[in-house]
Amino acid sequence: TFVFATIFAVSAALAPPAVAAMACDHQFGSPHQLTDAGGAVVQEWIVSDLRTSAAVLPGYAARGQVWEASATVRAASGTVTPIIPNLYAVTADGQRYPVLWQIASPQGLPASTLGQGQSSTGALYFDVTGSEPMAVIYDNGTTKLMWCCNGSMTMSMDNCPMCADMQG
Repeated sequence: TFVFATIFAVSAALAPPAVAAMACDHQFGSPHQLTDAGGAVVQEWIVSDLRTSAAVLPGYAARGQVWEASATVRAASGTVTPIIPNLYAVTADGQRYPVLWQIASPQGLPASTLGQGQSSTGALYFDVTGSEPMAVIYDNGTTKLMWCCNGSMTMSMDNCPMCADMQG
């Protein structure tokens, strides 16, 4: 029984905490859907890889550090025109940096209309003038979509600084 007790104690000590196993439903790279027109129009968004950027944005002088994220939007149902200005990079304390949607860049996410089943991929740019962002949200007056958890996040979703906005 000593061997069993020792193995059990070592296993318990080395096991990851239970919160590490919790799935984060707003992890970077997760698909999220927006439904409009009574369900006739469904657009699916995926945002990933929020990071500092070395991109040169034509005709734009950054006031801070330019950050970027990769984004894909797909017309899951109906015809979709991505409303890119509804995207923001957000800090842990809630400061928002609007997407630089008005800057034309060959790598940027195009705002062109997509037919059902079509998708478009490109970069989203943000001018970060304060604290570093940790999330990207889609907000049209109410936060509708959010990506904030990286693959190594192990905190409980109860303590996620972004979840409070989504639940309220």
